[in-house]
Amino acid sequence: PPAPPVPQPAPPVKLLWDCAAGLTNWQQGWSDPKKAWCCQHQGRGCHPTPPPPAPPSFDCNAGFANWQAGWSEAKKTWCCQHLGKGCQAPAPPAQPFDCNAGFANWQTGWSA
Repeated sequence: PPAPPVPQPAPPVKLLWDCAAGLTNWQQGWSDPKKAWCCQHQGRGCHPTPPPPAPPSFDCNAGFANWQAGWSEAKKTWCCQHLGKGCQAPAPPAQPFDCNAGFANWQTGWSA
């Protein structure tokens, strides 16, 4: 029996752009479509992503004796969330009834 045919290699993929050409000056020399294609397909010509801004940090010991009046809202929030300092006390729960209101007429005026 004849030998099985030898598979042929796939033809080379035609690249839309030559991402090595002009790489040293890609920011000014490449078109926006070339930048997008080369970045997506070959990781070249990508705009660097700036690092995220550093989160604010505060010295939560500075001015702590007068934190309610002296600290900014941002400092109060940060120090409360990160160190448990400068937290606003929760409001007391509302009373369900005002027992002094209508007391003089409580027998007929209050509900059962």
